[in-house]
Amino acid sequence: MAKRWGIVVAVCALAAGACGNSTTDSSQANGDEPVGTLGTVSAEDLTKNVPVDAPGVTDTAIKVGGVASTTNVLELQVDQAFKGAQAYFDMVNSRGGIYGRQLELVAERDDQMVNNAAEVQGLISQDEVFAILPVATLLFGGAQTAADAGIPTFGWNINPEWGGPPNLFNEKGYICIDCATPAQPWLAQEIGATKVGLLSYAVDQSADCAEGVKKSFEKWPTAELAYSDAVPYGATDLSVQVSKMREAGVDFVTTCMDANGSVTLAKELKAQQLDIPQYMQNAYDQRLLDEFGDVLEGGYVLTIPASLEVPDPPEGLRNFKEWIAKVPGAEANELSLAGWLNADLFYRGLVGAGPEFSQAKVIAAINQMEDWNADGIVPHVNWTFEHDELRPESCGVISQVQDGAFVPIFAEPGKPFTCTSNTADELVTEHRG
Repeated sequence: MAKRWGIVVAVCALAAGACGNSTTDSSQANGDEPVGTLGTVSAEDLTKNVPVDAPGVTDTAIKVGGVASTTNVLELQVDQAFKGAQAYFDMVNSRGGIYGRQLELVAERDDQMVNNAAEVQGLISQDEVFAILPVATLLFGGAQTAADAGIPTFGWNINPEWGGPPNLFNEKGYICIDCATPAQPWLAQEIGATKVGLLSYAVDQSADCAEGVKKSFEKWPTAELAYSDAVPYGATDLSVQVSKMREAGVDFVTTCMDANGSVTLAKELKAQQLDIPQYMQNAYDQRLLDEFGDVLEGGYVLTIPASLEVPDPPEGLRNFKEWIAKVPGAEANELSLAGWLNADLFYRGLVGAGPEFSQAKVIAAINQMEDWNADGIVPHVNWTFEHDELRPESCGVISQVQDGAFVPIFAEPGKPFTCTSNTADELVTEHRG
């Protein structure tokens, strides 16, 4: 295989995403002038330039910096998060910036997968940035450093360290990998599956994901969990497992594996002519389909931010596509969208903090937000409790691989998200924008 797609620590980040159910929408942008989520700052206030004594702040700029695992053995494009943040800053700066200042991304550190804590410390003590963003790292060893420093920190939520500290924010809200969530039982019900197969890796993160899948089908028994197995990480031969799934009558298979594992499984399913759909935890990447779309045909993926392919995309997604296209070397993908969302939340925190902003005020402002949605890109996130508590509903976009493309098969124009109660005994579902 030409590339190593995905990583175990990230494999289940989407599996347990739970999305909010607030019906208010005070976080919407107003024409060309984004406004604050708290509704306390006027357009005139946004232009006030008053002295602010804080790291990374000058009379003309608010400086931030981020860290990504740019150098990684998996060839993941995590540095695209920088591009997404830059695109958002370009949009804001083209409209005059905020408080008479431009937003500047002044540091793009590479932790090389092993130096995260040192690079996070460097952003604070050497680069002296006002906020850390984006963080797009395969391991987040610097989480406690950022938390202890009380610095606003924003990143891509694939690491358990994002849960807890009140100054750490991400693009999804709280996730619980080993909790029961309704997405897979609901999908099994929708496609008429009766017997489910489950494959995971014999490592802790994947095992937690598998536990969540088992709990999900126990809570909502839309199909029988007829077969499960944990294989060594990186396994390239799944012939025995596929043969046993055939014997068990499995008609729908879900994995707690990286994209590499999904490809290996898909190839073996085809080799044994077992024509059953696969639910893939970590495969939303067009590059993956460009290389393996033929074997992944018919598979399903879940995205918590709206996928790039949703019909009648929300305003925030339209803005993202417009501005990411202007950044040299940028691609519209999951990582650049994560960086955009990090920048969006940071900006709205600044707005909520007011002209005499500080790091503490930005954090406090975000932690009062009950319905952040980045102009429709994410379901409403309630930051009053979503640092460490699951929401009452799960929302996301389920897409199917069709002819080498991701096709949102349940999304409705203007209502991309399928939302299902996490607590009801029945699978109560509705479509929302």
